[in-house]
Amino acid sequence: MASQKTYSRSSQIGEEGQRLVALVVTRLGHIWHDRRVDHGVDGAIELVDPVARSVSNVHVMVQSKSTEGRFPGETVDSFHYLLDTADVAYWRGGSNPVIVVCSRPSTGEVWWAPVDRAEPPAPGRKAWRLDFDKRSDRLDENSVGRLLAWATEATPGGVISGRRCRTETLQTNLLRIKEMPPEIFFGPTWKPSARELGPALRSLGYFRSDWIVRGGVVHSFSQPERGGLGDFLDGVYETIHTVEWAESKDIDTLSMFADLLRQALLDQEHKSLRFHAKKRLLVFRGPRDDRDAMRVKVKPGKPGRTVFQRYFKDAEGTEPKDCRHYAAAIRFVQTDEGWVAEINPTYHFTFDGHRDLPWGEDRVKGMKKIEKNPAVRGLVQFWAEYLARPPELGDRYRPLWFGNLITMDVDIGIDDKDWQTTAGSSRCVVSDAGQQELWS
Repeated sequence: MASQKTYSRSSQIGEEGQRLVALVVTRLGHIWHDRRVDHGVDGAIELVDPVARSVSNVHVMVQSKSTEGRFPGETVDSFHYLLDTADVAYWRGGSNPVIVVCSRPSTGEVWWAPVDRAEPPAPGRKAWRLDFDKRSDRLDENSVGRLLAWATEATPGGVISGRRCRTETLQTNLLRIKEMPPEIFFGPTWKPSARELGPALRSLGYFRSDWIVRGGVVHSFSQPERGGLGDFLDGVYETIHTVEWAESKDIDTLSMFADLLRQALLDQEHKSLRFHAKKRLLVFRGPRDDRDAMRVKVKPGKPGRTVFQRYFKDAEGTEPKDCRHYAAAIRFVQTDEGWVAEINPTYHFTFDGHRDLPWGEDRVKGMKKIEKNPAVRGLVQFWAEYLARPPELGDRYRPLWFGNLITMDVDIGIDDKDWQTTAGSSRCVVSDAGQQELWS
């Protein structure tokens, strides 16, 4: 009896896997291309912009692996797949990014991972190992944005994220000013510049900064006789309504008003914050005692955040290294919502809580590299809540009272996970309800 051609069960599973991948890719709105000749690549995904529906001409090569049982090392959360060294060399040697897609046709489950994430063989072994997270690496609408971001990262003008047509509320870094003094006091001074007037005030024991001098005229939200300004006026002072400056159409007037708002903020927060003139930053002061950390509360009943942290070279804490301070660049701008404070949080480093650390900028850059969107958003929220803290957590007299951060609704949304790297991330420590610390 003549032998017959057979169609093995493993071949069927492989075919089912490829068809399942093609179906999932098509349902996600992208184009699947079969490869007629298979040399380690079963097909290609041509990416499509989810909103404009434009074809990108960006292709991701796909190697399909399927099973009807369990993958190597499979648990509830993960599994891995072993790859031949020759295959890895072939995939990495091409110009297109390559992913390995593992599927279980019997259950309809599909996962993906970039080949670049594979780990080289351990000593004495030949196969590369590619690990899969069964939750985050599932190929579905929740991960396709991450696939697009990864595949087009180095492609100028390509699709850059998994944006979708969905309503999303964005939180800005613009903090509303809900109340400011109703009047501005002004008068001519015989100390016609800040460099002259500032030292003269301090020589008389007046340490205030809520004023500006322009063209030989001093302006302030408070009456000049309070705090010594009146001693340096050349005659009487006058008043104008604050709204005249706040709603002016003159650029120079608006610039002066922004400067006056900044000086008022510096003065009302001088007990906790100092102004770093060179960096143009508001910096939390270090403690006056030898404490290694200092926390600030912004809401009653909540622990607050560590705004000052002292680091040491040794585990016993006997050899000081440097100190980290919360800091922010804050400037005032006019918007359709009125005047707001634009908050750009950062950090500042010192030797001992006072003297600048010469290589502090390198420390700041190190922290910025490991920060993700939740950490930055948390810092903006903290500064907003600090400036708008209730009276019981700060001085009751404040020229400026702040409201909430401005939000806006948009019709196109992006999943934050789409911006996270798929090939691994920097190590960081998360503490203080979202604070991220640089590994020391």
